[in-house]
Amino acid sequence: MTSSQGSVVVVGGGVFGAAAALELRSRRWNVTLLDPYPLPYEGASSTDVSKVVRMDYGSDAFYHELAELALEGWDRWNADWPRPLYHEDGFLLLARGSMRLGGFEHESWRVLRDRGYQPESLGGMLTRRFPAWSATAYSDGYFNPRAGWVESGAVVERLLALGAAAGVARRVGALGERGLLFDEASRIRGVRTRAGEEIAADRVVVCSGAWTPVLLPWLSDRLRTVAQPVLYFGVEDPAAFSGRVFPPWAADIAGSGWYGFPALPDGRVKIGYHGPGRATHPDERGRVGVDHVERARAFLREAIPVLAEAPLVGDRVCLYCDAFDGDFLIDRDPEREGLVVASGGSGHAFKFAPVLGSLVADAVEGRSNRWGGRFGWRAVGETSREAARFKGD
Repeated sequence: MTSSQGSVVVVGGGVFGAAAALELRSRRWNVTLLDPYPLPYEGASSTDVSKVVRMDYGSDAFYHELAELALEGWDRWNADWPRPLYHEDGFLLLARGSMRLGGFEHESWRVLRDRGYQPESLGGMLTRRFPAWSATAYSDGYFNPRAGWVESGAVVERLLALGAAAGVARRVGALGERGLLFDEASRIRGVRTRAGEEIAADRVVVCSGAWTPVLLPWLSDRLRTVAQPVLYFGVEDPAAFSGRVFPPWAADIAGSGWYGFPALPDGRVKIGYHGPGRATHPDERGRVGVDHVERARAFLREAIPVLAEAPLVGDRVCLYCDAFDGDFLIDRDPEREGLVVASGGSGHAFKFAPVLGSLVADAVEGRSNRWGGRFGWRAVGETSREAARFKGD
C-alpha cells in the first residue's frame, strides 16, 4: 500500500494502539507501532481473557449509542475473522432489592426500552433462569440479550496481525526521558527510545494506557493510573457455568463493584471488581491481596453460593488509566502540534474496539465526528465517573 498521508508513530500496542495503527494504515499513513514489550504484551490490561460488551450505561444515551455502533462492528468482525471472538451470551444486570428509579439498573432498562430493545425482566425468575444465583440479595434486574463478552487478548492479537499484514511496522522499545522529539516551533518530529533510537514521524499518537500519565506528566491532573483486582476461580464442570446459564453479569455494580463472566473451556470463572481503584505506578502494580479474596468469597456466599468455596486458580491486577470525568481522551494536544493522545479508558473502553480506531484516526487527521466532542481536549472540571463505577467507600 502506497502512503500519501505521511508518517505516524503509535506508542502503545494495547487495544487503543492496535486499532489505531490498523485504521491509520488503511487511510494510507506510514505507521510504526512502538511498545516496550513484544506484542501482544501479556501484562497489558487489554490482553486479559475477557471483557464485557454492553450498551447498558444508565441514563447516558451517548455511550449507549456508541456501544450500538460498536456491536455492529463486533458482528462484522465475527463474520470476517477466522473464528468469532465476540460471544453474544447477553448481560445480566442485577439490583439489590427492587430496581430504583434513577438507579443504574433502572435507567439502563429504561434507555434500552426507549430505544426499541426488549430486555427481559427477571421479576422473581432469577434462580429459574440462572440457577447458580441466589435471589436473596439480588432479587431484581433484567437480562439484555444484545450483549456479551469478547476474548480480549485474542482480539488484540488479531488486530496486531491484521496491522502487520497491512504494513504496520513494529518496534520494541520504551520511550526514554524526553522521548518525544520536537522542533524549535514545538512541532512533533518523532520519538526517541530509551536505547537511543530515533524514529522520525509527522504525527505521534500516545496510546499507552496506564503509562500515559508517566509519559505525558502534564496530563497527570486529568489522567491517573489505578489498580483493580481480578480473580479466577476454578470449576469442575465448565458447562454448568456456560454463557447460556451463567452469562456476563454485574451485581449492583454502582454500589458493590462486582461483575463476572461465564466459565472458560478450562474451567476458569473470572470475577472482577469495578471500583475506585488503588492509585499506583504502572511498573509497580502489586498483587491482589488476601483481604480482597475474602471479600470476594463473602460476596459469592451471598450471591453465587456454588462458587463460594471454589479454588482460586489465578489472580491479576488490571491497570486502569482513569480520566477525571470517566470519558476517554482522544484528541490533539493543543500546545504540541502533531501530538495526539488516545487514552483514559477508565475501565470501560474495550467494548468500543471496533470504533476506537476510527475515533483516533479522525483525531490524527483533524476530522470531526459526532463522538469527538465528548472525548476532546478539556480542562479539569467536576470529578465524575461512568455511572456503573463504584460509588461506595
